[in-house]
Amino acid sequence: MLDLLREIEGELGGHPDEPSEAERRDAAATRRAVVRVVRALAVVVALLFAFGSEQLVTWVNGFEVGRVQDRVVAASAAWNALMEESGLTVPAGTVRAEVNELRGMSWPEVRTRLENEKARGREGARLLRGALFDGQG
Repeated sequence: MLDLLREIEGELGGHPDEPSEAERRDAAATRRAVVRVVRALAVVVALLFAFGSEQLVTWVNGFEVGRVQDRVVAASAAWNALMEESGLTVPAGTVRAEVNELRGMSWPEVRTRLENEKARGREGARLLRGALFDGQG
């Protein structure tokens, strides 16, 4: 009887609990998408550890008291100190200051600033082109 059942299952395309080829392809695509997201999150976390050490210290200071939490707080404070010594906190601080300045501006001030930046970019490009053409001729 079992032989007959196996023969019928083989004719019908396998066991009913066995995933179909389309389901296998979907599962593989899902696994690839998950791996891509995990990689992207890993890169973001690495960048945050590298350039957001001040915020890391602020965040971990909110942890509850405990042996593990105390070690995490101490490690993040040491990491921030190393980052400050090497000057790697400067880019994040500069960007944060610019963003805070933009937050305090009104829309007309933002528009004026953008127009000034466009003009500076055009002027820089004109000067660069002039230097290139002077060097050739």
